[in-house]
Order: sequence, then C-alpha cells, then structure tokens
Amino acid sequence: MVRFLVLALLSLAGVTQTSASPTQASEPPNPTEEQPPLGTGSLSFPWSHLRLPGYIVPLHYHLLLHPNLTMLSYSGTVRIELQVQNNTNWVVLHSKGLRITTATMLDQNLAHLSDKVLPVLHNPTHEQTAIFSPRVLSGGQKYFLFLEFGAELGEGFYGFYRSTYRTSSGETRNLASTHFEPTSARMAFPCFDEPSFKANYSVSIRRSRAHIALSNMPVVS
Repeated sequence: MVRFLVLALLSLAGVTQTSASPTQASEPPNPTEEQPPLGTGSLSFPWSHLRLPGYIVPLHYHLLLHPNLTMLSYSGTVRIELQVQNNTNWVVLHSKGLRITTATMLDQNLAHLSDKVLPVLHNPTHEQTAIFSPRVLSGGQKYFLFLEFGAELGEGFYGFYRSTYRTSSGETRNLASTHFEPTSARMAFPCFDEPSFKANYSVSIRRSRAHIALSNMPVVS
C-alpha cells in the first residue's frame, strides 16, 4: 500500500515509508523450469483472487517519474526489491490504466535472469498485472523487478493526475499532483497496493528547469 500525497507544479520527490511483512500466506502457482514460447499465447493469468498473493513481499521501491505538462502524460520506471517466500515463476502486483513497456527480473547482484522480454499479463477486473520469469524465483531469496511504464495524467483526483492553477497575474498553468489513498497508487505506477505491503521508497523526478517539484517529505538532493 502506498500512502503519500504530493501537490506540485510538476511532480514529487523523496518519500519514505515503513516496511512491514504481509500477514496472509498464499500458495504460488506451481513453478516450472520450462520456458514457454515468447509472447503470452501459452500463458494464462496465474491468480484469480482479488487480494494479492502473499508469497512475495516488496521491500523497497526505486521510483522515477517524468511528467510532460505539455502532452499531459508521463513515463516512469520502478525497481522493486522483492523478498520471495516460496518458489514461483510469477510476480503479481497492481496496475490500473498503465502501459508497461518493459519487464526485467534481476537477482541480488542485479544480473538479469533472462535475456528475453518477459511476458506481462493483465487482469483489468482485479486491476492486477502478472510478470512471468522463465527462471524460478527461489523461496528465501531477494530479487529486483524492473518495469518501464507510461500513462496519461489522470483527469480525476486519484493516482497521478493533471490540474491547473492560476498565477498572481491571472495566467492559468498546468500542474501534476498525486493522491494515492486508499488504493489509487496503482493508477500512478505498478505496485503492491494493499495495507499489508507497506515498503520503503526512493522517489526521483525528472523535470524541466522551468518547473519546480514540491513534496510533503524532505528532498534528499
């Protein structure tokens, strides 16, 4: 679950959360050493429950966001440090309305587990995304999931959304802001968006010199 709110002319910076382990203990799909054909034709979504499985725990997010206030869109990357509790080929997490363009799995030494594009499956009904690793993720080990993604800035007041403000001279300008509670972080970036999956965050913002970024947490650099 992600619990920070930022109001900014462009975006956000530096956020820290408390890490905690989930209480549920769900069984992962049976792991396999066989690599399926490229694409998703031979794969089906591995999880049927509304709540995420508890066999993978997020420990830390390294999040980069790059808003474009002219196009009213943004791109981003997130590297999630994961603690795997049971052998599995799948990572299931939340995303809603995001275009995930690249998925990469890394081991503890940041070495790639596969030189091929990892299949990414979506379950829009449950707002979940699943990433398949051809190599089994071993229980008791840590891994890193790296995702590249993009989306339009939202029109409502949830996730990463666009709005406007008026200057002292009366000029109307665009801004981008965030609102993640209770379950809207998944609209901004792929994440484990449930109360039992609190984690630490490092957030970076890429912006023009003409813009500023404001946060409700201290800026590190």
